[in-house]
Amino acid sequence: METNTTPAVTTRSVGVKWGLISALISIVFFLVLIFSGQNAFDNKWNWIGLVISIVLVFLAHKEFKDTGDGYMSYGQGIAIGFWVALVSLALSFLVTYLYVNFIDTGAMDLFYEAQIEQMSKQGMQDDQIDVAVGWTRKLFWPIYLFFGLLFGVLVGVVVSIFTQKKNPQPVF
Repeated sequence: METNTTPAVTTRSVGVKWGLISALISIVFFLVLIFSGQNAFDNKWNWIGLVISIVLVFLAHKEFKDTGDGYMSYGQGIAIGFWVALVSLALSFLVTYLYVNFIDTGAMDLFYEAQIEQMSKQGMQDDQIDVAVGWTRKLFWPIYLFFGLLFGVLVGVVVSIFTQKKNPQPVF
């Protein structure tokens, strides 16, 4: 007799799926900003990205509970958030990096110009601005990766507080 078993849903499988969805949305959002002449790295766009991240992690948690046993521990929620953040960041970083370094090398100029303007308004001297912009150019991508993953995981941590559903039956 043949049994038809479906593989159990895992935090990684759900996280990777929703990470791919998140990456696609991030890439489209980035390209819309770039093609509309906006500074895609301006902090005002981070709020929109944060809301989208919260919604996507919430939907990933919902799918995990709906396709699993109906429960999700706090740790499982964090793991899902980690996978969503990692996959989304890796893919969107790759596209963004390739775009600004090989397709439209002037795309970062809006970001640097905004930084220079902000430092000038704060009364910094030209030589200080030059040093700061030089370090920004060197550290932009490592900081982008580090804080992208950090904030992605933090979204998973916070959303998990509200979406966890503990199994009343302890699993041994």
